[in-house]
Amino acid sequence: MKKKKINIFKKIFDLRYWAYDFIKITGAIPTLLILRLKYHYLNGKKQKGLFKGPFILVSNHATYIDPVILMTALWNRRISFIATEELFSSKRKNFFFSVIRCIKINKQNVAMQTFKDVKNAIDYGHLVCVFPEGHVQTTESHDHYKSGAVMFATLCKIPIVQVYIHKNKHWWQRQHVVFSDKIDVFSLMDSSIPTVDEIDKVTKKLEEQELEMKKIISN
Repeated sequence: MKKKKINIFKKIFDLRYWAYDFIKITGAIPTLLILRLKYHYLNGKKQKGLFKGPFILVSNHATYIDPVILMTALWNRRISFIATEELFSSKRKNFFFSVIRCIKINKQNVAMQTFKDVKNAIDYGHLVCVFPEGHVQTTESHDHYKSGAVMFATLCKIPIVQVYIHKNKHWWQRQHVVFSDKIDVFSLMDSSIPTVDEIDKVTKKLEEQELEMKKIISN
């Protein structure tokens, strides 16, 4: 069945996103002034059309304001963040995280509804962001990536754009962000069928690439 085309005017002025847009705009102004975002690219320059079209955004989780940094960096795109179901534990939290269009996930047992919510967000023209380490990294330690981002990309048949957010030692330092080129997950698989082993292999490559992106800032 042919997918119904959504009117671009309705997408932009959808009243369901008024709170999200308000938070994004008001959050972007202090972020720009205080953090003074500086963009870097893994391959030296920005890939043509990098931020256009559908893709899964994969980011390390260096600080609690990472979602604000990403919403500011991709100011013209709405982003739905994958969030652990514990964040929806009370009525107040559930209301807040629902309003800002977070997608609930059970990290131990991913429900089919999560995949549906991801697909719906992508089909509506939004981006979906995954923090594959699963939590904010409060130390210098590095946790292994979980495979959810690659699973979402294979489900939606879309590429991944990886992000590395540098963790500053002081709040007044300029915030550096590194972007990869678009990553076609299927091109990294030996088989056209995304098996568990193939998904894990691509996930491992993303994990290794984060370390390469980190070196750009360290140097």
